[in-house]
Amino acid sequence: MSEEELVKMLDQMVDSEVSRIKVEISDQVAEGEMVKRQHFGRCDVGSPFATGALGNFGENRGC
Repeated sequence: MSEEELVKMLDQMVDSEVSRIKVEISDQVAEGEMVKRQHFGRCDVGSPFATGALGNFGENRGC
């Protein structure tokens, strides 16, 4: 993905009122492809709190 394409993609997200954007580079995703995750709450996407993997809370898993 070129720098121009990346800026265009980020501008489109901002124009659609996306309030948080996290950009990561990965060898697991094909070049030019984008993976988007929806975030519903205060916990970080994929964190132990968001996934319920943090074991110290019993039934109350944070998010």
